[in-house]
Amino acid sequence: MSLGAWGETVARWFLERRGLRVDATNVRAGQGEIDLIARDGAERIAVEVRTRHGDIDEVTAVDQSKLVRMAYAARLVGADRMDLVVIGIGDRGVQIRWVPGVSG
Repeated sequence: MSLGAWGETVARWFLERRGLRVDATNVRAGQGEIDLIARDGAERIAVEVRTRHGDIDEVTAVDQSKLVRMAYAARLVGADRMDLVVIGIGDRGVQIRWVPGVSG
């Protein structure tokens, strides 16, 4: 299993433990892909997952051009919002940060 696929599995587990329902994974949308499509009640969420070695910083996990591409893909699948899940693997173990409602 690749690091990215592992991260998506961890992100799915993390979000489901917080009450979201993951409906789909790796959804093609235009020229891009949405890692997870989830639901929080009636709200449809496009989730980008970033997995990296070392400490995590959600602010630098995605640049502005990636946020714009994410927003476009999210609109194509009818998402109400975009979330970011950043997973870091480092000396302190696995760290997970969930950033609801990122914008691009």
